[in-house]
Order: sequence, then C-alpha cells, then structure tokens
Amino acid sequence: MRKKTIKGFTLIELLVVIAIIGILSGTGVVAYNSYTSAAKETATKSNHTKIVNSMESEFAKCKLDKSSTIFNSHKCNSSNRPSTGTINNYVNSLGLKNPYDKSRPVAQSNVCTSGSIAISEKETGSYNVAYASIKKKKKHTSLVSSGWSKNYSKTKTTSVAFTCASKASASSGPKQTIYTYKPPHDGPGAGIIVDENGNMLAGQGAHACGPDCFNGKMPNWYTTDTNGNRIYPGRPGSKWRWVMTEGASASGNIASSCNGGNCKYNFSDGTYTVLNSGVTYKAGESIDNRKAIP
Repeated sequence: MRKKTIKGFTLIELLVVIAIIGILSGTGVVAYNSYTSAAKETATKSNHTKIVNSMESEFAKCKLDKSSTIFNSHKCNSSNRPSTGTINNYVNSLGLKNPYDKSRPVAQSNVCTSGSIAISEKETGSYNVAYASIKKKKKHTSLVSSGWSKNYSKTKTTSVAFTCASKASASSGPKQTIYTYKPPHDGPGAGIIVDENGNMLAGQGAHACGPDCFNGKMPNWYTTDTNGNRIYPGRPGSKWRWVMTEGASASGNIASSCNGGNCKYNFSDGTYTVLNSGVTYKAGESIDNRKAIP
C-alpha cells in the first residue's frame, strides 16, 4: 500500500506570494488616493461653477428690477456695489460643501486653502472668482461683472500656471499641536475652546480672558459640553484647549468674531478662520488692526 505524500508550500513560495500581495495592496492604495484626489478637485470645480452661476443670477436681478435685493441683503438701487464680505456670506449660505474639509467654508480669502473659492474685487463692481488646482498646478479665474462696473460684460474664465507656496519654512520651527500650544503673546485677548483639530466646543462662544487662560495656569477651571461633561481647557494633556484668536487693542478693548462657534483655529500656523466669511487672520492681533491673510 502506497503512502500519500502531502506537499506543502516552501518558504520561498510563501515569500513570493506575500510579496505579490504587498505589491497589489500598494497599487490599490495609490489608485484609491489618486481617485479620491481627482474627485475632490472635480467637486471644487463644480463649486466654482455653481458660485459663478449664482453670482450672475443675483446681478441679473438688478438688471430686471432696481428695487430687488441681492445676496440676501444688498439693495440694487444702492450707489455702492456689494462688498466681497457680503458675497462671501451669501455663498457660504448656499450649503456647498468643501470637499477637503466639510467644517471649513467654501468661500475663503486664500485660494490655496484646499477646496476654497476665493472671491476678490478686481475693479469697482467686477469680481474675480478663483480656485487652484493643486494636482494640475493651475489657477482658474472667472471675472464676473455687475451693473456697478464700467465694463459690464459676459463672464470670462482664464487659466494660468500656478503653484501654491508652502506656508512652512525652515525658520518657522516645528508645527504646534494642541499639546504644545503657546499663545502668540503674553497679554490678554479673546479666547475660544477648541479640540485638536481646531473646532470650537459646541455651545461655547468667545470669551475675553487674561493671560492665564492661554498659558496653562488655570488647570482647575472648567466648563461643560452639551452632555454636561466637564471640560478642563487649561489642564495639561486635555483634549480641549484655550487658544487666543484676537488680542486686546491699544486701549484695552477686547472684541471677537468668534461668537456662536463662528471660528476654526489652525495649530500648524497660528491662524484662525472666521467661518461665516471665510477670512483667515493671524492669531493675537486686535480686531482693530488685524489684516486678512491673502
């Protein structure tokens, strides 16, 4: 009677199989990342088109009826053209989603913020509506004019080579996190309580606060979240942190744009974005002296 010989895989065969699986897995990850990147760029382009069409429709109302109101609040019979802030607020009320970060508004001042559409005034009554394609290294700009413009013409879209410069530099030092945060200066200011991603604590607004709020010298101060849980933003290792947005003015006045959860903080570069306008500022400057980061 013959004995059956059971053959198994050799070590080399197993290693070859493992190597093949690894190659296929890596290829799949690259393909998936490429697909998601392309989808986000397509969504940004779609948002740009919707915003341009919406602006054209709003301006057309004024041509039909001078008593109309456009962008939710601007009167067509006004001698002043709509400000970019008014248009940004209107755009951010349309319900469009930033494909890169749904918590960030679509209309923002910096065209290099992923998924943003930057609206700026080229000349009186004419607005550049732009977005940057990171993948293709191009900036696409549509010039939308209005009845307040000397040259009311059909919208034109142009594309130019464009590369977003990195904000980080060798001299800037390591990026901060919620656990290594240091306030922009040692004075008082308006503060918000945020998580590690810079999102404000739900139900909390901005608070005028002295230096001890921001430098970690109030470890026992607490507030509560929407579920009644205690939050200690001044305690080392806490998942929530006091951060300064606006500093006090020269007269000691402290004011903020962050009430009602209206801001998002960026630990990596020490800036904050006012969500309803999409404008980004450097943290620590007073509301009187701050300037929007382009």
